[in-house]
Amino acid sequence: MVFLQKQNLKQILLNEKVQLAVVYILAFTVPFIFKQPQLLIGSIINFILIFSVSRYGVKKILPLLFLPSLASFLNGLLFGVFTPYLLYLLPFIILSNLILVLTVKYVRIKYLNIVVASLLKACFLFSATYILFNTIHIPEIFLTTMGIIQLYTALIGGFLASLFITFKKS
Repeated sequence: MVFLQKQNLKQILLNEKVQLAVVYILAFTVPFIFKQPQLLIGSIINFILIFSVSRYGVKKILPLLFLPSLASFLNGLLFGVFTPYLLYLLPFIILSNLILVLTVKYVRIKYLNIVVASLLKACFLFSATYILFNTIHIPEIFLTTMGIIQLYTALIGGFLASLFITFKKS
C-alpha cells in the first residue's frame, strides 16, 4: 500500500502540468516571501525564468513573464510608496522577460547566451524606464532598479540556472 502511494506521488510530481503549476505558484509567491532586497528577488525570478524556458519551452512559461511583477505590484513593499508607478512599467518588464527567455533559448552558445540575454533585458528595460522618466516623470529610483540591478539579477539568476541545468544533466 505504501509502495503504491509513493508511486502515485511520483507520477503526480513527474506530471508536467503539476510541475508548471508549482513553478507558476513559486514565481508568484517569491515577492511575497522575500520582501527585499531586489537583488535576491530578481535573481530568483530570473533563475526560474531561465530554468523553466530550458525545461518547458517558451509557450508553456508565458505566465512567468508577468506573474512576479504582478505579485510585486500587489505586495506593494518592493518599491514602497513608489509601487503604483510599477503599473507603467509592467508591460516593459513583461517584454524584457520575453527578451531574456527568447535570447537564452535561441542563442546556442552556452554562457554567452546568458550575458547577451541579460544585457538585452537590462538595456531594453532601462531605455523604457528612461523614456518614462523623461516623459511622465516616474520616480528616479526606477532608473537604477530597472537598469543596473536588472543586469545583475539576470546575470546571477542566469548563471545559477545554467550551472543547475548542467549539474542536473550530469
